[in-house]
Amino acid sequence: MTNDNMSNQNGASDDDALRQRVQEELERRRISRRQAADAMGEAYQTFSAWLNGTYNGDNEKRAEKARRWLDGLVRRDQERSLVPTVPGFVQTRTANRLFTVMEGAQFGPDMGLIAGKAGVGKTMAIRAYASQNNNVWVITATPKKTSPSAILDELAEQIGVQVRGSRQERAVLRQLSGSAGLLIVDEAQHLGVPAIEMLRSIHDQAEIGVVLCGNAPLIGKIDGLGRTADHAQIFSRIGHRRHVESVLQSDVCPILKEWGLDDADVITVAKNIAQREGALRSMTKVLRNAMRLARVHGRESVTMGDMEASWEVHMTGEFPRVVKKAA
Repeated sequence: MTNDNMSNQNGASDDDALRQRVQEELERRRISRRQAADAMGEAYQTFSAWLNGTYNGDNEKRAEKARRWLDGLVRRDQERSLVPTVPGFVQTRTANRLFTVMEGAQFGPDMGLIAGKAGVGKTMAIRAYASQNNNVWVITATPKKTSPSAILDELAEQIGVQVRGSRQERAVLRQLSGSAGLLIVDEAQHLGVPAIEMLRSIHDQAEIGVVLCGNAPLIGKIDGLGRTADHAQIFSRIGHRRHVESVLQSDVCPILKEWGLDDADVITVAKNIAQREGALRSMTKVLRNAMRLARVHGRESVTMGDMEASWEVHMTGEFPRVVKKAA
């Protein structure tokens, strides 16, 4: 056998092995050929022909793209292995209090108000309650989604009402009536007065619970409406209120337990962060990156060095030092 023939056979063998690796990854990860072709920047027909061994064009170019794609999968797996799993919802004391507001509104039915600083666990409690109870619909208001029509469109989509236009509100009310449901609007501080009035009307007519949840300015908005004769009905409908001014220490401890921390100083710093701006949200960001840094260096336990490095990335101001008590 000549050297040229041996080279050709080795090349063909390498290509066959590469195709086999690609096919195995497609099957293992449940990736379609079209998805893989898109990720490689290839036309579907070209990639499919190359994978079948029937492509008559530049096979080496196709093979190089496949190698880069496989290398990218390996790097992505390595990166994911470093990213810690953030603990899910923890039934804290504050969460129990927020659940009480939502339960009171749903089974009253009544209207409820939940307000407080960012990062104290309001949204996680809302999502957990919705996942644990039937007929609970959560809508998130935004600076661009504040009008009655925008909120009604979102609600209609969630409850499966496809009617639009002037008959939409009537169709929504029919669907909600008798449901014993609860409508929660998160980030409700963005809502305009007409949208809040519409939600009050839905509560009255469909006899479902409604909870408005948002940052501290929401309280001032609702209380301000109560002082005007035109909107006093909104204020008078609020039967359940909860203002979360800060994170309780009794909330932080069970959450940190879920993180599996074993360094007392790290735990103390995490508690300190939870009392600052951003509260539990900021604490989670710092802990998540600190744990990733620990894994990058082959450690399972988070150190104070990891916390300081993570703080520099995610936070501003002076790192919260641990003050040692004199012996």
